[in-house]
Amino acid sequence: MTELETTLQESGEDLSRIGAADVVLAIPTYNNRETVGAVLESGLEALLGRNGLRPVIVNADGASKDGTPEFVREMVGSRVPLIQVRYPVYPVHKLTAPLAGVPGRGEALDAVFAVSRKLGAKVCTVLDADLKSVNADWVERLTTPVLNNGIDIVAPFYLRHKFDGMINAGIVYPFTRALYGKRVRQALGADLAFSARLMDFYANHERPDGAQPAIDPWSVVPAICGGFEPGQTFLGPRVVDNREVTPDLSVTLRLVLGGLFDQMESTVAFWQKVRGSEPVPWFGPPLEVNDEPAQVNVKRMRDSFKLGLHDLQEIWAKVLPPATFFELRKMSRMPEESFCFPDEVWARTVYDFALGYHVRAIGRDHLLQAMTPLYLGWVASFVNDLQAANQAEVEDRLERLATQFDVQKRYLISRWRSPDKFNP
Repeated sequence: MTELETTLQESGEDLSRIGAADVVLAIPTYNNRETVGAVLESGLEALLGRNGLRPVIVNADGASKDGTPEFVREMVGSRVPLIQVRYPVYPVHKLTAPLAGVPGRGEALDAVFAVSRKLGAKVCTVLDADLKSVNADWVERLTTPVLNNGIDIVAPFYLRHKFDGMINAGIVYPFTRALYGKRVRQALGADLAFSARLMDFYANHERPDGAQPAIDPWSVVPAICGGFEPGQTFLGPRVVDNREVTPDLSVTLRLVLGGLFDQMESTVAFWQKVRGSEPVPWFGPPLEVNDEPAQVNVKRMRDSFKLGLHDLQEIWAKVLPPATFFELRKMSRMPEESFCFPDEVWARTVYDFALGYHVRAIGRDHLLQAMTPLYLGWVASFVNDLQAANQAEVEDRLERLATQFDVQKRYLISRWRSPDKFNP
């Protein structure tokens, strides 16, 4: 019997006593005693404000050493039924710089979904336990589209400065949009809501062995590939308690890109049939962007790009076709104030690295880390474009970039099918 099966068996008495639920609020924890209180209070406020629906809180804990489960029981008391289950936490060596949520998040969600399905819940909303900016509206905005609008998974979008979240803006969003055909702005969001039928699907959906910790195994992409209906909502600023040292940029890129490219390989039969992209339903208030001016060291990023062009030519030459190299050399000669990374060149560059990852042109870790100077070059160009831009201009700029990823997908498919064909 697995640890998950054992802990579910132990919680059987609670499940029998509760009987059934309509709404599950799930909070995975691992040594979160200092932060989980704010999340619980917001969740309780939202759940107690819903008349006629049976709520349950599920706390999946990874054997916390700081008294987190006991604290959760004390806080919830008798206000809302509570079920607590354990999930197995992987040894530290398998958790190279996790980027979101608790260690073993996939295993935590396995436990949460198993409980939710036994209770017959219509929706399960998952919140990270280290959130400091959470409020009751978050729960409402994530939960309501599943209950009332036939949505299967609700992804969040957070308030950020226009120059924050650049990996999502410049790679994750346009890449997943082009591949999978759905315009989900935060495909790797950590705070999500799931329908009953999607939980059933995930319960029978084998997670890829050794999946990158940066990619939630139950993210939006598997739902899209399974034919389920995604939605998205604006939640406001996302502030978390950072208890771990933030990984440097090259590590973060390696984790995010490795996860995206692994996911790409496992879904090739789906994304090669997708043409174009379509909007995804938006719920809650309109999207907002903090467009206040900010000081960004464009020169340092541009210098890093130029240094990469000098030092990494041997690696880049194994990945990038001659036409792209020609464009990169032209860019390196541009003056700082007019430095520009054209959208079509950036889209093809990301696709070339995805292909290089697929064919193992070089060691995958080295390949992913070699993309850092290119990414910094793109960010420098983006900042040059939008230093004084307002929200509408930022949105227009991101749409033009994403459209190029849609257009250049033909290039990706052609090279994927004929990897040695440098000029499709």
